[in-house]
Amino acid sequence: MSKKLITNITTSGIFLFCITYLFFSFKMSFGSPRMPGPGFLPITLGVIGTLLSSGLLIKELLNRSMIEKLEEFTKPGVLRFAGYFISIVVFLIFYPFIGAPMLFILIFSLAKISGFRGWIYPILFAGIFTLAVYLLFMLLQIPFPSGNF
Repeated sequence: MSKKLITNITTSGIFLFCITYLFFSFKMSFGSPRMPGPGFLPITLGVIGTLLSSGLLIKELLNRSMIEKLEEFTKPGVLRFAGYFISIVVFLIFYPFIGAPMLFILIFSLAKISGFRGWIYPILFAGIFTLAVYLLFMLLQIPFPSGNF
């Protein structure tokens, strides 16, 4: 398979994902900018994702020149991607039960996988990020999912 074909298939897949996401997000009420409903953020993200992915798809389909050399898959890159994927799946499974500490664990694991050296910086980064998200939720008066912990 040529790299051009792989790129076209990938951008088409991203576009289809964004369209599907947008379609399902319209099943929630949008609300208004002053009183947003549960569908406000998903619809907004769906529209932005669809616009960006459609622009990317059109650019790729109209681009007749050769694609610049793409990086080949390397074992460390594949393992890093697998680590990201597994971390996010574990987060999604356990977040309803554990709550905020699971966000800390996710950010910490992503920081370590991304290459943060030592233990102090990833712990500080995860702690500050989790605290910032918690404060943002409190500032916007959105109930923070607490889980059973």
